[in-house]
Amino acid sequence: MTGTSKKTGRLVRYVFLSLFIIAVGLVGFWLFAHWEAARDRTNWKGPALQRLATLSATNENIARELADLRANPNGFGWTGDDVLLMTNGEYIIFAFRHGANNGFVDHLFLGHGSNGKWLYSTYHFCNMMAAVRMDNPPGSIADFEKRYAVREFDGKSDECLRHTWP
Repeated sequence: MTGTSKKTGRLVRYVFLSLFIIAVGLVGFWLFAHWEAARDRTNWKGPALQRLATLSATNENIARELADLRANPNGFGWTGDDVLLMTNGEYIIFAFRHGANNGFVDHLFLGHGSNGKWLYSTYHFCNMMAAVRMDNPPGSIADFEKRYAVREFDGKSDECLRHTWP
C-alpha cells in the first residue's frame, strides 16, 4: 500500500467516525428532548387533575362562567377560562397545557364533562385555546370529542398522556 492510499484510508475512517459521533449526538439530543417533554406533561397532569376534581358547577367561579356563557351563546361565547359550553347545554370544565412546540406532542387538554366523563386530548389547541375559541361551538360533548381527537379515561391514570393527535 502506498503512502497516499494509507492517508486516504485514514481520512475516510476519520470522516466515518466523525459522522458516526455526530449521528449518536443527534439521537441522544432527540431522546433527551423527548424525555423532557414527556416529563413536563406528566408533572403538570397530577396537579391539574386534582384541581379539576375539586371543581363543579357548584363552584362560584365555574357557576359564574357558565352563567356568562349561557347569557352570550353566539359567536365565541362558548369558551371560558375554565369551561366549554356545548349548544345542547352540556359543558366541560377543563385545564390545558400548551407545550413548547419543539416537534414533540407535548400539549395536553384535560376535562371533566357534565356527563361525568373524564376527557383528554393532545390536539394542538394553540396558546390560550385559540383554535377552540375561534371555532363554532359543538352541539354536544360527543361532537367535541370527534372534532378535537378527545378520548375518555378514568380521571387518574397516565392513560391521559397517550397521544390522541399527531
